[in-house]
Amino acid sequence: MECHCCSGLNFADCCQPFLLGTKKVETAESMMRSRYSAYVVVDVDYILKTTHRATRHLHQANTIKQWAKSSIWEKLEIISTQAGGETDVVGRVEFKAHFLDSNKRAQVHYEHSSFSKENGCWYFVDGLVL
Repeated sequence: MECHCCSGLNFADCCQPFLLGTKKVETAESMMRSRYSAYVVVDVDYILKTTHRATRHLHQANTIKQWAKSSIWEKLEIISTQAGGETDVVGRVEFKAHFLDSNKRAQVHYEHSSFSKENGCWYFVDGLVL
C-alpha cells in the first residue's frame, strides 16, 4: 500500500515505522509526513506525542480524533522546507493537506509548520494556517 504522505514509498517503508515507534524521524519534513499519515489512520497518540511539550496543552485528543475521523484525507503536498535536516535543530515545512470535510466538500489545510529537535527527536511546535 502506498504511503498516505504521498512520498511514493510503501506505507510499511515510509511512515508506518515512525507511527509504530520502530524507526526515528530524521528530518522535519519526515515528521510532517508522518503526522499527516497519523491523521489519516487516526493515530491521536502519535500526533500528541510528536507535539512539542511547550505547545502540547493547546491540542485536545478528542478534537484531533473528531477532525481526523470526519475527514477523507486525499493527499499531502509539501510546498517547501527551510532547514529541518538531520543536523539542524529547527525547521519549517510549508504544506497543503487536501481532504474532504464531513459534508464531502473539498478543503485544503494550508500551513507553515515549525519544528524543533530535542535530544535527537523532532517535534511539531506550532503552525500558521494560511
